[in-house]
Amino acid sequence: MSRFDGGRWNRILIWTGAALAWGTALVAARIEEKEPPEPARPSDGQVDSVSPQAAMPVSPAQGLVILRFTPVETPEPEVITVDVGRAGSPRPAAPEPSVAAGPAPQPSSSGS
Repeated sequence: MSRFDGGRWNRILIWTGAALAWGTALVAARIEEKEPPEPARPSDGQVDSVSPQAAMPVSPAQGLVILRFTPVETPEPEVITVDVGRAGSPRPAAPEPSVAAGPAPQPSSSGS
């Protein structure tokens, strides 16, 4: 059994349609308010010189603010050479392994 009977589905669809129509009307009104775009300037193959701009430009009433990034050359990384040597160890050195002087002792059996 569904929680949404026929009347409830109708109300949901009506309110959804009304919200979509209202949003469409607002968007259409905003589009009509816009001014026509400026005519394009003829291109001579030359690039306009870039003038220095303020740190933060004034935002326009409508549209986007385009911020330009001027990359800076990265400096060469510094090479740091460090010689590391072993200083005197605080522990005593391990003794040298001794070499056996004679043959190994023969096993003795108590005999059982």
